[in-house]
Amino acid sequence: MPRLPLNAVAPDSNTAPTPGLVIGGTSSNAGKTVCTLALLCALRQRGIATAAAKVGPDYIDTAFHAAITGRPAANLDAWMCRDANPTPTERTSIVPRPGLCRIMERMCAPLGTSPPDLIVIEGAMGLYDGGQGGAGSTAQLATQLVCNAAGMGQSVAALISGFLRYGPPKQKVRFLGILCTHVGSVQHAALLRQALAPVVKACGTPLLGLLPRQGAPNLPARHLGLVQAHEALQSIEREALANWLEAHCHVDRLLQLLRVPRHKKCSTGPETAAHFFPPRRCYHHPKTRPLLGIAWDEAFSFCYADLPALLAELGARITFFSPLWDSGPPSGCAGLYFPGGYPELHAERLAANASMRTSLQLLAAEGLPMYGECGGYIYLMQSVRVGDTVHTMCGLLPRSCTLGQQRAALGYRAGLALPGWPSPTCNGHKALWVRGHEFHYAQEDPPQLTQHVPATASVGTPLWRLYDSRGTFMHDEGCRSGNVAGTWLHCYPEGARHFWRAWLWTLTCHP
Repeated sequence: MPRLPLNAVAPDSNTAPTPGLVIGGTSSNAGKTVCTLALLCALRQRGIATAAAKVGPDYIDTAFHAAITGRPAANLDAWMCRDANPTPTERTSIVPRPGLCRIMERMCAPLGTSPPDLIVIEGAMGLYDGGQGGAGSTAQLATQLVCNAAGMGQSVAALISGFLRYGPPKQKVRFLGILCTHVGSVQHAALLRQALAPVVKACGTPLLGLLPRQGAPNLPARHLGLVQAHEALQSIEREALANWLEAHCHVDRLLQLLRVPRHKKCSTGPETAAHFFPPRRCYHHPKTRPLLGIAWDEAFSFCYADLPALLAELGARITFFSPLWDSGPPSGCAGLYFPGGYPELHAERLAANASMRTSLQLLAAEGLPMYGECGGYIYLMQSVRVGDTVHTMCGLLPRSCTLGQQRAALGYRAGLALPGWPSPTCNGHKALWVRGHEFHYAQEDPPQLTQHVPATASVGTPLWRLYDSRGTFMHDEGCRSGNVAGTWLHCYPEGARHFWRAWLWTLTCHP
């Protein structure tokens, strides 16, 4: 089948392929995240080294995965990994792209001394849900099906049977097993088991578990998704979560189907999470590689785990700094990158760190390249309004925004770099396309409401000509002023490789 091979092999390896499992659901809120976290806890308790990933552009779930496994967690997306103009053929094709293969190679590579024994991938939304034609759906990877059985009895058989049998020929899924979540009682479990027995017999897909509501953790959420891992995991007892899954799911049978040892004596690695993948290789001598500073703290943590590795492979040296805690970025940086995050939750502290903002203003005046995405874009603006309070940001772009109660944008995006971006010469011969995702509640204020911008200041120039997953033009987007640029678009690393190479080139041109 033309889909991402889950039996992936680390580069330059003579070892056996690493088996993989995708946990897909019948819908959003089916219980995929809780099942995934519980399984990761159970595998760690058994001594099985596991790497984890999330289907789609979700930074919060991957932070949970990394915290439990102690390994970087990747985002796998079959649509965003392509960096070409979204033609109809490109939009509907599910042939694996080299970008996804490179991410899988990073996941399978040894961390320390050993590669993972298993890769667990958490799906997104419903199994077949995605962009145009199911682009980027969990079904494009393969799956174990999770069904929210709350409020259902015999109807669960029709639902599960439909998911097991449905699927275009090129997207046919091999199911490993079935899990039902939100089971209310012993009687409810018996009813579900009886209803599913004919389906299991007809399809040959085993019922691996009936997970009760009691004992499952309550994962609180906020406007961009779950509360972040460093906040929520403090209240979750991992051993109890692992034992809850072991008591209600046939983990031994699952591992047998995956051909993974049921127990291992070896340690699964340190408790602290490794947030980012190490680079596979670098192409430049260390003395010629520009130093790139990446903002990373409680306010800026929505960064793809493989982005620093990709930037290093393209020639950059990476260092990190905190706009919340540091007085300025590290000395010697040739450029700065501000990823997304929750700057609105820390706006008061970001505004209070005047020394950082002053340092960035001085560096911008010297022409230092800076680039911010979503939350990073907000930080580079004049201000952000949260409720009735306006918080001063860096003032490097002639924009301001307001955090609203309604979602401002959500969806896959393809972006065509407008003339002069990211450098005056990069658009001369070939169109530069990126693929990514947009999700935010902040809305840019009309120009006349943007405060503290001198009348003589530049109004800024947009970065991208933005298209949705169908290839329909939306609008020009983003803003740049001098060497400072920002956008609502989160560029997927492997879907924007040419852009990152071009932007890093601007760092080498900065004196």
